[in-house]
Amino acid sequence: MNYTYPMKQQSTFSEREKEVIDLLLQGKTNKQIALSLRISRNTVEYHLKSIYKKLGVNSRIEAVLQLGKSVGSASNELGKPIVEVNTEPSNNRDKPISRRIPMNKMFYIVGGGLLTTTLIVMLVMFNFPSDNANVFEHNVIPDNTLTPAPITETSPSRQDSSREYILEQIRQLAAQYDQAVQAEKQTGKVEFSKDPSTGEDVFFFKDESYEKIIDLYSQFMLEKTRFEQIYTQLYRDEISPTPFPRQSSAEQDKAYYDLLASQADIYCSLESWQKDSNADTVVVYDPDEGKYIPIFMGEVIARCNIYGQMLEEFRLAPLLANVNKDLDMATIREVVGKPDLRLIFQTIQGVTNAPWRNAALYVDDTGTRYYIDLETARLVQIEPNFPTHPNIPDNEKKSIEELRAIAEQFALANSPRLRELKSVLLYEENSKGDFYFFRWDYRNKDWSGTDWMIMPPFLQVGLLANGDIVIYINTLDLIE
Repeated sequence: MNYTYPMKQQSTFSEREKEVIDLLLQGKTNKQIALSLRISRNTVEYHLKSIYKKLGVNSRIEAVLQLGKSVGSASNELGKPIVEVNTEPSNNRDKPISRRIPMNKMFYIVGGGLLTTTLIVMLVMFNFPSDNANVFEHNVIPDNTLTPAPITETSPSRQDSSREYILEQIRQLAAQYDQAVQAEKQTGKVEFSKDPSTGEDVFFFKDESYEKIIDLYSQFMLEKTRFEQIYTQLYRDEISPTPFPRQSSAEQDKAYYDLLASQADIYCSLESWQKDSNADTVVVYDPDEGKYIPIFMGEVIARCNIYGQMLEEFRLAPLLANVNKDLDMATIREVVGKPDLRLIFQTIQGVTNAPWRNAALYVDDTGTRYYIDLETARLVQIEPNFPTHPNIPDNEKKSIEELRAIAEQFALANSPRLRELKSVLLYEENSKGDFYFFRWDYRNKDWSGTDWMIMPPFLQVGLLANGDIVIYINTLDLIE
């Protein structure tokens, strides 16, 4: 998926940074970005740090906010096929048809859209007005017919042992990182200078020394994030915030949500954190800035996280009422042929290439994600979670004919619309390593003026060379 950046940003972002941004705006985690681009998580952190610096922001939230302002229109590339395709109907398939699949999208083909569904989850950060009020402490809200209720709390003690222990762990991690910085400063390749804008002393690591320190800095930030997640849960359990109340109509719910979203900068802006005299910070050397900077942690981060969680819970509440977990899990087990598959419901997300459709998301013990469309109750997507690139032994590999037959049988068994339209759809197939992709595409129909204009409906099955079905996307059956 390609987004349009301001002209200045287009010239400053590297090609790899643009790839990271595309995945960032899809709501991907650092691990998912690393897997998609086949790079390490530390490298992802390095690229994100560079992106933050070029945007003039200090966090993932601020980056999404800044970039989100540029997502209003997609680039012209969105209207073009992402693969080399066969223009013959699907009955002409006597040989594999070559098409290009970028390496960073090999696990599943992602179509162009103006916004991905997970970006909606981040909507809380997209509309920051200048008039703010702290609803954690006061119920002072801009004048509106819908007045949000305050988030109640029990005035937790800042000396709470569990939360203070977590902060101490972060401080120790910072101290260990600083020991490594000082050691490398003595023995490594370092350049000393002054900041031209402030006149303060700065020092920059070079070559191997820089790679070493940026890697350690990334490790520190990853561990800090992990501890902050635990801290946030402890803090939320302790303050027991009151859920935002539902309104009397869907229209009022939306207006109320928009009002709540407008308050997000109270908790999630760097400016608000800097004004908090009780905010916890730890001073850490930034390899790209060449100096020590304060990094926020503790309650200010937790409040931001909790507010975002509560907003998302408010948005999802009406949809959650329509989720039939038992029926969904039974459907997944039947489709994949695993009656004992252990599944956990996670949340509601949009469907790939149909972000306006809501789907219940389930995850199994391997991290594989299954999406059940709420309207049709059909399994519409399977997304794998491979910690490493699969490597199938030669004696387990099947022929292309066998794989094609497996994919077609699976697709026909699970898609009434494919059985109806198969003769008029475009058929495509391709392989990349031990992955094989089989796709039936409705791109040969004019979808102008519909939700499908940018990425027409399709069905795709992805198999490993041994015949295991690991990828499935079906938007054919979402056509109304």
